This record gives sequence, C-alpha cells and structure tokens, in this order.
Amino acid sequence: ALRAGEEALCVFWKTTGTEGQWSTEGCTQVGGDTFHSVCSCNHFSTFAILMAVGEILDNFALRVVTHVGMSVSLVCLFLAIVTFLLCRSLWSVSVALHLQLSICLFA
Repeated sequence: ALRAGEEALCVFWKTTGTEGQWSTEGCTQVGGDTFHSVCSCNHFSTFAILMAVGEILDNFALRVVTHVGMSVSLVCLFLAIVTFLLCRSLWSVSVALHLQLSICLFA
C-alpha cells in the first residue's frame, strides 16, 4: 500500500548500448488505488511499477542496514566456503555443488 507522499511510477527498462535504466517514456498510470496500480504503455518491453522513490532511497538507515547485511552475508559465505574446503571427510557431489554455489554468491 502507498503511504502518504509516495507515488507509484510506471516504467520500462530502456537500454542504451550496454547500459540501461528505468524510464517513464510512453508509460502512464491510468488507474488504481492505494493497493493496486494500472499502467498503460505504448510499446512492448520489460515493465515494472517502482514504489518508494525519492527520500526513501536516500535514507541513511536504509544504507546502513544494506551495508551491514551485505557484510554479514559475505562473512557467512566465506566461512561456508572455508568449511566446505576443510571438511574433506564429508566430500560428496552435494558438498561440491554447495561449494560452487557459495563461491558464485560470494563473487
């Protein structure tokens, strides 16, 4: 649900060369309420409804939670990788797959 001061944006993914960004060109919100949105676009592409734009994205607390969460995740993935590498007695195809997945997520 939308809170006071928030607005939903109807957007599509616009690619330019090798980069892309969300754009509102040709897309408008034609209906909806605080729980639903109806968008209309005059072209085919990858569409989305962006919410909580503006001051929410620049919130200091959100940045802190993001950095702390990412740091904790990387530490746990590193410990999982070390555990998989050091526990050779448990080595199996399943452990090898989990090791590879942990490495991919860490990267």
